[in-house]
Amino acid sequence: MQKNTTDYKIKIEHSFLLIPVKAKKEAERLSFYLEEQKVLEYRIFPVEEEETADYYAPIPVTSWIGKSIRLEGDYPEAFYAKIKQADYLPESGQLHPLMHFTPVTGWMNDPNGLVCQDGIYHLFYQHNAFGTAWDNMSWGHAVSKDLLHWEHRPMAILPDEDGTIFSGSGLCNEQGLLELPEKALVFFYTSAGGSADSPWSEGGQFTQRIAYSIDHGATLHKKGEVIVPNLTEGNRDPKVYWHEESKGYIMSLYLKNHVYAILRSEDLEHWELTQKLPFITARECPDLRPVPTEEGGEKWILFTASGEYFTGDFDGFHFTNLSEGRMAYQNELPYAGQTYSNLQGRVVLVHWMRTENPGKYYTGMMGIPRELTLVKGEEGYILRQSVIREWKEQSVPVREEKEQKQWEEETVRDAALELQLNIQGALVLSVMIYGQKISYQRKTGMLCVNGVTCKVKEDLRNLSILADREILEVAANDDTLLYFFETDLQDLAGKISVEADRNVDSWLWRVQ
Repeated sequence: MQKNTTDYKIKIEHSFLLIPVKAKKEAERLSFYLEEQKVLEYRIFPVEEEETADYYAPIPVTSWIGKSIRLEGDYPEAFYAKIKQADYLPESGQLHPLMHFTPVTGWMNDPNGLVCQDGIYHLFYQHNAFGTAWDNMSWGHAVSKDLLHWEHRPMAILPDEDGTIFSGSGLCNEQGLLELPEKALVFFYTSAGGSADSPWSEGGQFTQRIAYSIDHGATLHKKGEVIVPNLTEGNRDPKVYWHEESKGYIMSLYLKNHVYAILRSEDLEHWELTQKLPFITARECPDLRPVPTEEGGEKWILFTASGEYFTGDFDGFHFTNLSEGRMAYQNELPYAGQTYSNLQGRVVLVHWMRTENPGKYYTGMMGIPRELTLVKGEEGYILRQSVIREWKEQSVPVREEKEQKQWEEETVRDAALELQLNIQGALVLSVMIYGQKISYQRKTGMLCVNGVTCKVKEDLRNLSILADREILEVAANDDTLLYFFETDLQDLAGKISVEADRNVDSWLWRVQ
């Protein structure tokens, strides 16, 4: 391959620089210079003259309009020639799930900075715009009015000399701190200095930092200074929450191995370590917050990346764990769930689904947001994770059957759907949704979706099956057991059938 090691200059005239992406095995480093200062660096796959780009990755460059940037990297002339500019984000020519959020293109993982302001829900997320595998960690961004229909926004936080941008959280500046207005949005993130994917930050460390927005989340600005210095290798994923009783902010932070930290601040800039929490199995992405109990009152939980959670009490300084770890998910597709920070009267969780999305130019999706409450059982509190009320409000009934052993329906309108089943004493159940097979055998305790089996830990009384492109979500026993399955489902119309050895009740809903 003929390399281009000379400078390549572009005058910025539009809001987005569109970089051609062709998924390959080996990537080169492309550096961006503005007035001889490096301002960006990404690993990007070279595109040859005879190749066509799979898609174009948009870099937001509004602040550079009218200026010239210099690109530096070992790329062929053909790569540079394919770079474009535009004033709008590119759209995807591929099918995406209707209700499960996915990036237009590129890789996505952990939800970040979940905050709601003036009826607008912000979803930031770990994002690699330049490929369908983990790399180049930045914050992507989308907004919604109902947590179901999302509008894509430009990337929000980009890597710099301090490192790539790892996970974090967000809140409204209701206390008027940081010399910012109360309507400002404040975000906490990890600068992953010195990580393997960030040679630009070689010699750096993982530190916690702040970004803010004074235009309702449209633009995020880095404050620059470190608010929590490196405590141990790889410490990351700050989740910040206001603790009303003690009038202070708390930060739950992952340290390393199976250890977390709790820090406290009254000004968001100076943080004191108040507790270290070792656990046997839990790792990454802590979310320490109160959750309402259905009997009244609330309990605190520490929610972790795998969905393992611990229930206890919190006084603003120390978390007292009162339970064994319990699993919010019954299989391993979901990961790194995070709750919205400032919703009144409800706790809403969004989790990343580790889908592979074969044949697509995007990887990963978010699960349908779910509302959390705690149910007290014989062995302590367990989470109930009900699909958000907005899903229920937008549901349109398609069919209802009472005490039937079997029935069949054919739909012609593309839509995500929910099938609710009261399976009562049925020993064998078989459901077909657009070619996807879900079965349950009470005797063996096995739930099976398209040949993938899960052992259920208790007899199933009822099921809720959410079907969208490439995903099935199965909730059982009044939303206290959750299972998630990636599928090859693309068509959202066709035949649906239910068959059981005994009478069951069923309700079919369409959501679009």
